[in-house]
Amino acid sequence: MTALSLGLLAACRGVPARPAAVPPEAQWCPEAKDGLFLKVGGHQGTLWQLEVWDRKGKALASGSFRLRGFAKARIVPEEVLGLENGVLRLKDGTMLVLEQP
Repeated sequence: MTALSLGLLAACRGVPARPAAVPPEAQWCPEAKDGLFLKVGGHQGTLWQLEVWDRKGKALASGSFRLRGFAKARIVPEEVLGLENGVLRLKDGTMLVLEQP
């Protein structure tokens, strides 16, 4: 019953079913335009390890992202507005820019 309740709650909030390509630790970013799944790995200073998928499970970006803007102790999925051209934008104006290999 609990699982059913959680599933219905998720559906009401607009959370899509998790595609098979998206790992369980990735979180839904409800404020992102068109929706995104985000997996936040470790970080060192202003360099964060992130993986991003669209709502269908297509990988959009993966790797080291450089924080530009306000310092963060953690990246909160509810603050993500979207990913465009390797730049993950947050509500407070902070950006995480994909580092080139």
